[in-house]
Amino acid sequence: MPDNSLSKNPFLWKWFVSNKYHFIFWTVFIFYEIVIVGLYAGQFGEPGRYIFHYMINIGIFYCHANLVLKYGLENLKSAIWKVPLYLILETIAFLLVMYIAYNYVNRYTHIITIKEVEINRTFFLGGLIRALYFIVFGTAYYFLVTFFKERKKTENLEQQKLHNIIQLAKSENAFLRAQIHPHLLFNTLDFIYQNAKDNSPVAAETIVALSEMMRYAADSNYKDEFVLLGDEIEQAENLINLHQLRNGHTLQIRFWYDDEVKTEQIIPMVLTTLVENIFKHGDLSKLEQPAEISIIKTENSLELKTKNLIKPEFQQGKRSGTGMDNITKRLSYTYGLNANIKSYIDDNEHFNVDVAIKK
Repeated sequence: MPDNSLSKNPFLWKWFVSNKYHFIFWTVFIFYEIVIVGLYAGQFGEPGRYIFHYMINIGIFYCHANLVLKYGLENLKSAIWKVPLYLILETIAFLLVMYIAYNYVNRYTHIITIKEVEINRTFFLGGLIRALYFIVFGTAYYFLVTFFKERKKTENLEQQKLHNIIQLAKSENAFLRAQIHPHLLFNTLDFIYQNAKDNSPVAAETIVALSEMMRYAADSNYKDEFVLLGDEIEQAENLINLHQLRNGHTLQIRFWYDDEVKTEQIIPMVLTTLVENIFKHGDLSKLEQPAEISIIKTENSLELKTKNLIKPEFQQGKRSGTGMDNITKRLSYTYGLNANIKSYIDDNEHFNVDVAIKK
């Protein structure tokens, strides 16, 4: 059972449990230095001396590992001067604490040792050696912890990648199960189009746009991993046209891109999903605040940006759907750290999505 004083303080007990291996290590280490070395040398020091020295020894150990190396190696370019400077400063601080403790505190109270300690060159040399001793231990501890953190990060990335593969496989299987005789569906739509084009041109145009989009979505599962961005743009324009037909061409939306971006390659259904997200959650009725879609090609990246006024029912954080999550997972799986997607609501209640893919 834990000590009552610790168990009554959940935070303190949690901290103690999370650092139990530190306590075990220092207990074993101090036992070794005091008992084994004391027996070997044939003498032991006063308790106050042990308490004081191990407090500052452990202090410089963690100071070096958690402060000096952490911030000194934060930027490799400046590390060449930061680490030596921090090392000198912590050593000076260590010696200064020893000097003040022995020259002022112990001289009048003798809480460290009953003997008078001579403050001379040997005193400082011994303190310097002790400081370097624990600095070396602190350095080893820092790199050991860093190694385990990096290994844990790598394991998490591998697990996330495996999870994405499983989810993609599940999505593909679900699509295949739902794909019942797609050619029959397309032939039926073509039949309806042929019969509607003379009597209802708007309905016929809607059927064509819908048919092309469904055929593209179905065929994308059997194509290579990447498609031409021009094909994605064509389907996005079909989607826009379809919604405009349904709403009598009253929707306020702008689509900007240069023809040179059409030759770029991208994973399928990214742009189409972003555009569909606009129609699902966006308010496209205001002439002065149209939705915007832009594709920008730079020397080092390809950027897809959307911006739209949010519908009133979604302004209080009630947005739903899996489109954005799906895009994020697919980009992460395919491009890794070379792709970044950011979504946010600006001060004017516009929902923005920025996708950047490094070349």
